[in-house]
Amino acid sequence: MKKYLILGVVLLFTFTLTIVHASGEKVSVDSGVIKYYTDNDESELDAFASAIAKGTGLKLEPLRLSSGEAWARVDAEAPNVGADIHFGWPLSFAIMAKQKGLLLQYKSPEWYAIASQYKDPEGYWYGWSYWFACIGVNTKLIEEKGYAKPRSWKDLLDPKWKGEIVMPNPGTSGTAFLTVSTIMQLLGEEEGWRYLEKLSANVAQYTKSGSAPGQLVAQGEYMVGITWDQAIQKRRDEGYPIELIIPEEGTGYVLDIAVIYKNTKNTESVKKFIDYIGSKEFHEVVSQYRSKVTYPGVEALVKFDPKLINYDAQWAADNRERIMSTWKERFGQ
Repeated sequence: MKKYLILGVVLLFTFTLTIVHASGEKVSVDSGVIKYYTDNDESELDAFASAIAKGTGLKLEPLRLSSGEAWARVDAEAPNVGADIHFGWPLSFAIMAKQKGLLLQYKSPEWYAIASQYKDPEGYWYGWSYWFACIGVNTKLIEEKGYAKPRSWKDLLDPKWKGEIVMPNPGTSGTAFLTVSTIMQLLGEEEGWRYLEKLSANVAQYTKSGSAPGQLVAQGEYMVGITWDQAIQKRRDEGYPIELIIPEEGTGYVLDIAVIYKNTKNTESVKKFIDYIGSKEFHEVVSQYRSKVTYPGVEALVKFDPKLINYDAQWAADNRERIMSTWKERFGQ
């Protein structure tokens, strides 16, 4: 009996050693619970989370934040970010997080079918859909006024739109920063700031989120909104008198990405998450809500190819802080 008791103690001690570092700290155990930050629209968040949970067996705890809010939070939390993954974030923010050393490198074997331009060659970010900045107009209100629809970024400077334009705040919205960066890349910084000063004279309201202008224009509170494509597509499909316009000069676009934060303790679960969102099955779910997906052959909501500029996400990331500082000085937003 004494022999068995000694053996049991030895086994228990051996087991304990297997879960303790030499430093005395316990080895982290993968919980199977993934906390993630996301800018997913409320209408799509549950559908995406349900698909991922079903496809991976993981328990998910999403926290919805606009893109700018998310960056402010991540920057404040660094290096111990309060999420395992960021799923749904403009590429420029992912580049900034990578530059700050916050991301975990992982080259998923399940992303083999997706073109190289949609994923980081080093394995730090993965692009699963993309969207673009655009103009939304309330066709009913414009027809009642007898106005011609704005067809370009330049058209938005017409004095007739004073008090009739709503756009998001680039301090909190990735859509808004995309718009500001697009203008800078189209016109150059000096002319771009002059344009934004003139545009601001016509803007009645700056919203917190990029989707809000689409809703406000759809409801008839404003004639014109600067927003992102899906905010308009969704309301149009619901029967609202709203139309999506791609500016004649072209528009910038954003690759929506997923990244893993380096401080995650759930090292196997995060890989399952990334692997699954690279599947055709998941992209078929996304295609029911998004304009464009990156999986080849899966058609999403926007059936046409918008006129896109050669948008430089690296430039946007490198210059974001400087641009936002100038924006706040000029517009107080």
